[in-house]
Amino acid sequence: MPTEPLIRNTRTAQKARAHEEFTLLDPSGNSTPAIPPASPAPMSSAQPSSAHNDPVDNEAEASSLAKAINNLVKSNSSSAKPKLREPDPFDGSDPKKLRTFILQCKLNFRDRKDLFGDDETKVNYALSYLKGAALDCFEPALLDPIDPAWLSEFDLFIEELETNFGSFDPEGEAEAELEQLRMQENHQATKYFIKFQQLAARVKWGDAALRRQAYNGLAKRIKNDMVHHHKPNSLQGLRVLAQLIDSRYWERRAEISRENGTSGSSGNKSEHQSDSSKSDSKSGKGSSHSKQKNNSGSKGSTSDQKKPDPDLSSKLGKDGKLTPQERQRRLDNNLCLFCGTSGHVAKDCPKSSSASSKARASKTEQDKSASSGSDSKKD
Repeated sequence: MPTEPLIRNTRTAQKARAHEEFTLLDPSGNSTPAIPPASPAPMSSAQPSSAHNDPVDNEAEASSLAKAINNLVKSNSSSAKPKLREPDPFDGSDPKKLRTFILQCKLNFRDRKDLFGDDETKVNYALSYLKGAALDCFEPALLDPIDPAWLSEFDLFIEELETNFGSFDPEGEAEAELEQLRMQENHQATKYFIKFQQLAARVKWGDAALRRQAYNGLAKRIKNDMVHHHKPNSLQGLRVLAQLIDSRYWERRAEISRENGTSGSSGNKSEHQSDSSKSDSKSGKGSSHSKQKNNSGSKGSTSDQKKPDPDLSSKLGKDGKLTPQERQRRLDNNLCLFCGTSGHVAKDCPKSSSASSKARASKTEQDKSASSGSDSKKD
């Protein structure tokens, strides 16, 4: 072709110009011939072909790198999630705790779906939180070389748990509790409806029956306030209305408590002052009364002191007892052997305060009756 010699000549001329000498001026002004640096040698065509990048290999490496990054991001995101509470160990002693145990297990399954991808993992997780009689029930089947069917199906495992450790009649028990559920006057409506919804989920009642039962169990104060509102036609409407009335009730209770606390503090001061004045007046009256009593008592004592003591020398002997003549005189005249008056005997004498003296007088009366009895026999 005519263009090939032209291209070849052009390349030869370019190489020749590249090798031409050129001069440089040194600081003294002398010219110095210089040769430009040689161009690098072209790469040999005999270089191995493995040095070239293969598009297929690059795509595979990029795909594996993307997968590794994705797994790393997933692991970081899962570690950043809040950890749920582990299930409480179940020992089979309380059937009511079985529902809570199953609920806690299912919450962990939903939170970590990547870890519980199959039923067998779920069953093993639940088995690890069994203890006591509940674990002993599954021990023979776990040690058997042939795996039971419930080991690979979580629903069958739950059925096995409920058969052995659940309530005998869960629906009947829920109905009985639902009929007996009552909201106390000092309870809150929210707590009442939480318990009511738990039991309602276990029975097969309609909305009308549940609404009626929920109304029957409400506190009287809420029922009385409902007359000022439209009657709800659903269980949800009844719950909203009851909670609204209940919240307003407790709000008003708090207001009254604050009002009584403010007025009660000042009222307590005035009451305390009045009580103190009353107590002072009472104490004054009591002291004056006691003074009067003391004065009267002192007067009485002085008057008693002024009375002359009776002469008992003729009636008592040297031993301090009645003389035989005085004693016989009192017996004959039915006089008291202690004070000498009539109308009573010595054991009932009001002036006698000594038990020993009364005992002696009683003995004397007995001796008197005995002597009179012997005299009648002689006659």
